[in-house]
Amino acid sequence: MGRRQAACARSDYLAQSGERPKRNNNCRALRPAQHPGPLPLRGRGSRKERSPARGWQLGASVSKHVPVSAQQKRGKFQVTQGSRKIGVAAILAVLLGVPAMVVRVSAEDVVTIGVSTTLSGSIAELGQTGLRGIQMAVDRLNSTGGVLNKQIKVVSADDGASPANGASNARHMILADKAVAIFGPVSSAVGTAEETVAGQYKTVFFAFTSNDIKITTTNFNKYAFQVVPNTVMEPRAIAYYFAENVAPKAGGKKIQIATITPNYSYGRDTVEVFLKTLKELKVNFEVVAQEFPQLGATDYTSYISALLAAHPNYVFAGIYGGDLITFTKQAQGFNFFKQTKIMAPYGRQAMRALGGGIPDGAIAWDRAPFWAEKAPGFKEFMADYHVKVGTWPSAWAIMGYSAIQAWAYGVWKAGSFDADKVVAALGGATVPTIRGDLTLRACDHQANVPEYVGQVSAQISPLYGQPVYSQTIAIPASKTMITCEEAKKLQP
Repeated sequence: MGRRQAACARSDYLAQSGERPKRNNNCRALRPAQHPGPLPLRGRGSRKERSPARGWQLGASVSKHVPVSAQQKRGKFQVTQGSRKIGVAAILAVLLGVPAMVVRVSAEDVVTIGVSTTLSGSIAELGQTGLRGIQMAVDRLNSTGGVLNKQIKVVSADDGASPANGASNARHMILADKAVAIFGPVSSAVGTAEETVAGQYKTVFFAFTSNDIKITTTNFNKYAFQVVPNTVMEPRAIAYYFAENVAPKAGGKKIQIATITPNYSYGRDTVEVFLKTLKELKVNFEVVAQEFPQLGATDYTSYISALLAAHPNYVFAGIYGGDLITFTKQAQGFNFFKQTKIMAPYGRQAMRALGGGIPDGAIAWDRAPFWAEKAPGFKEFMADYHVKVGTWPSAWAIMGYSAIQAWAYGVWKAGSFDADKVVAALGGATVPTIRGDLTLRACDHQANVPEYVGQVSAQISPLYGQPVYSQTIAIPASKTMITCEEAKKLQP
């Protein structure tokens, strides 16, 4: 796609979404006739879509190299942070899609950051799209001069959802690649392992997908930051939604609830907090069955049979990624969704994969749904992402992008890449991102991010070409976060 065509595609989408006036008619000739709708899509059969291992989508190979334009190689038209005031304007303008000041600076000076995440297996989509969001944010910074006059290089590695692999990756990135910050991973168990290594080597660590509350409490060290709703915030939000929007419809009758979540810290912590919060909110319910399959399970039939045998009114399914898609497809063979109602994290990946086969009316949650984000700069980011990738951004890509924004803000504010200075700059700071202003609490470095809960519609959205929620409610962090006093009691 050429520059003019991409610009027209972005303008066309933004016009339909109410962000800009309708595009100029000069763009009409550039729209391919075979692609009606707001954006010309890259077909599924394209080379980049078919061969992600070789393409920039995964960041598997290109993420190890800093993309530098011909102008950058000649040292022209680069952003400089000659003063702190100019520096933050440049960083935020670049990341929010606003033109920045450009002057000459060398592109030879490079700083490395590391992303150790899950790039293979049933939950690989989370790691792959998260890495893509990070790379897009870094590419935008690098295209206008980088941070503090330095280009940013991303090195990435697959942890295979193994804590040992994640720890090894993080250690290698810090010691061999000289990474000044680590981002990732998907699994909460891997997250705490990587956080520990980062703390040992006094390196900034950002959790933007793994959401174990241990990262900010029992396993906390001052170098760790979390920009994702944790395993208390997320289930509390779902419980609030259930208590306010679902339980009243029962007319006071006891609600039968069954649960199925993966058998590790995320799954067990999530279901425990969800049920505990329902009790605190005085919901009249009883638990009739609980199942804990292994992460990455391929056969859910025995679990599905056990759940149905308990005759629940609702099933709380904390399964995610490819596992949720597999579970849903297998459950359809049992007429599962005609016998009970499901609550599950149906996000972009699952809804795109299942299409009209997604359970209509299911209660669902998402950490950063692209259709619900309204912050300044987000629609520009979403349109650019769609033009480059051919799909809409996942929550993982969105959170990865915002993690880079937070880190870059901290580096500017500190005037240094030194971890201790960046930590001091970010603790308690409010950071502008494509998700809105995020405050990183000084007491535990948890961001005050919302959780989005709603109901799935099986209808295909004419704007997005896939199902989205028919109702989306943002549950604010003020209702879900533990207090600083509670966090400090749990910290080492």
